[in-house]
Amino acid sequence: MKKILIIFLIFFGISHSKPIVYTTVKPIADIVSYITGEKTGYLIPPNVSPHIYEFKTSDMKNAYKSDLFIFIGAGEPKLTGLIESIPKEKQIKIIDIKGLKLVKEEDHHIHPAVWLDPDNAVVIAKYIETRLEKIDRSNSDKYRKNLENFIKEVKQLKTYGTKKFSTLKNKKFISYHYAWPYFTEAFGLEYVGVIEMGHGREPTPKHLIKIINLIKKYRIKSIFASVQFYNKKYISLLKNQININVVFLDPFGVKDDYLIMMRNNIDRIYTGLSQ
Repeated sequence: MKKILIIFLIFFGISHSKPIVYTTVKPIADIVSYITGEKTGYLIPPNVSPHIYEFKTSDMKNAYKSDLFIFIGAGEPKLTGLIESIPKEKQIKIIDIKGLKLVKEEDHHIHPAVWLDPDNAVVIAKYIETRLEKIDRSNSDKYRKNLENFIKEVKQLKTYGTKKFSTLKNKKFISYHYAWPYFTEAFGLEYVGVIEMGHGREPTPKHLIKIINLIKKYRIKSIFASVQFYNKKYISLLKNQININVVFLDPFGVKDDYLIMMRNNIDRIYTGLSQ
């Protein structure tokens, strides 16, 4: 009898395989993982700039074999060919999700770091959960419950940050790379300057003088950088001219998942602005 049951399970199966989900960036993979309760794969290492990363053959294979491939649709390495080879019903283009608050850069392209606004994270999570239900109905209840828990934690995170930043006297924000417009808008901070003049564009002496003048004018104590976007040369030039702290943030969650990453960034930014 046991042998018959085993043969039946092998050929017909009574359990459902878990959907394979891959994303381009880790923060979106983290959001998926909160919903599924399983580790989610991502293609771009979180400690490098996604603007200059080159996809490997192994990256492509992971994307091809996924039941759901999720990409931002802005700021990533070119996905031409890869996207065309994956059926539309297996794709999610994040910036096409309705309800997102999107920021346009000076070149009119959409800024890719949508997850740095907690409200966007909720919109993304809700949409992904509905797509997961369609391909894995047997785990619908699990996905819904996990989504509810994630939304609750994100709302608590938003409240935590909003209350903390509301006590600041100086909310002027300068970063090395223009990585934080979603975050600053979400928490009522004011972006007044960026050291890098675009993706990989080094600052000119004239631009550095402008940044120095902004720091003096607004009595800014800290500028914000990250391992993904940073050039020690220009930070050193600034520090030789003016007394300024450099605070490192993490927009991609190199060591932490999404919620921990966001809370750590809130704390670091608050400390940097209140010094």
